[in-house]
Amino acid sequence: PNRSDARFVAQFLNSEFGKKSRDLNKSGTVIPKLNKQTLKEIDIFVPDLQTQKKMMEIETRIAAEENTLLSLQNEIAELRRDLWSSPRSSGTVIQRLEALSGQLSGSLAQHALGNLDQWIETLPFPLSSILRSWQATPSQDFKTKYEHLLHFFEATAEFLSIIILSAFKANEELFKLHSQKLRESLQKQSLSFQRATFGTWKLVVEYFGKQTRMLLSVDEDQALCADIFSDSSLVMPRTVSCKELVSVLSTTNKMRNDWSGHSGVVGQEEAKLRNQNLQAELRKLREIFADAWVDTQLIHALHCRPRKGVFENEIAVLMGSNSEFLKETRSMATWLDVERLYLSKRNSGETLLLLPLVQVGPSPQSEKNACYFFNRLERDGARFVSFHFADYPELTGQFEEATNVIKSLAGE
Repeated sequence: PNRSDARFVAQFLNSEFGKKSRDLNKSGTVIPKLNKQTLKEIDIFVPDLQTQKKMMEIETRIAAEENTLLSLQNEIAELRRDLWSSPRSSGTVIQRLEALSGQLSGSLAQHALGNLDQWIETLPFPLSSILRSWQATPSQDFKTKYEHLLHFFEATAEFLSIIILSAFKANEELFKLHSQKLRESLQKQSLSFQRATFGTWKLVVEYFGKQTRMLLSVDEDQALCADIFSDSSLVMPRTVSCKELVSVLSTTNKMRNDWSGHSGVVGQEEAKLRNQNLQAELRKLREIFADAWVDTQLIHALHCRPRKGVFENEIAVLMGSNSEFLKETRSMATWLDVERLYLSKRNSGETLLLLPLVQVGPSPQSEKNACYFFNRLERDGARFVSFHFADYPELTGQFEEATNVIKSLAGE
């Protein structure tokens, strides 16, 4: 600590020059790799502590500028998608493009933040609400900000796992082909559904993402994939099985594990850098999601009225960060359970019943809607936690359906 800053050393080893140094020190003839001994033997030429500190401050600024550029890249990619998916939209695309061009000459960072605001409101409430908490945090409170982002990525891993597990369990025969292999994969990494962690959900996305890609790669199996996900467009299965998604979840899970093991006080500059690094992963996730939530919505049924051979379901649309959900009526071929959540295609009426591992509704001590994710089984039931509702951060109780699902996943 008297000669080098640990953050500087870590950043150096992850730089292009540092990676070359690591490669030169790898041992082994079949698969060259680093071990503790060879890692200690790497020569690192460090400047004085004042210079190291200055370099880390500059690195933080570079990360901030990189995040701004990534946000613009996402918006430009969105313009291109809209143009080529609907030629008739060329008029509105050019208007948006001209507006973007004009803003680039003004406050670039402010515009990028504004565009991020709009994207956040397109996400399902369980995710959008966490990002709204992140945005509402005082601008200089970087520690709270990066903690919100860590919660967001953990919630994203669990929410996407719930979607994938719901799809595969919709076809029990298909799920049985993989349930034992999944449990073995979890056991190898000392993970479990009973005490679920970020790592648990990351592995679920990784495992079933691979299985989904295999279904999508065979023309004859695409119909099965569309059926289990209740998505004839295949947009959602393609999104949740994207390899880049696993990379983002793995990176953020590692950040969480590394930082959780940090016993010292997190300073302002370090907290700021962590927030910037997580923002970079958020930009990547935005690019991965692309138009996944344009036609797919998280919904909750309120009541149903049969009429002339169809079911008129009154639903709450759980999209965006506003906890006052919009209500509408949709005519469907089936009735919806008022105690469950669904993914619904806005235009086709296709619905995927989600496993009861995420709960949305009024909190026990407030009329305000909140979201709770399954956390672990306990002696007398289950524990759910909220990543955005500080007034009542956890729920414990019987949660019989959720408990049964977890026991089923665990093979009990």
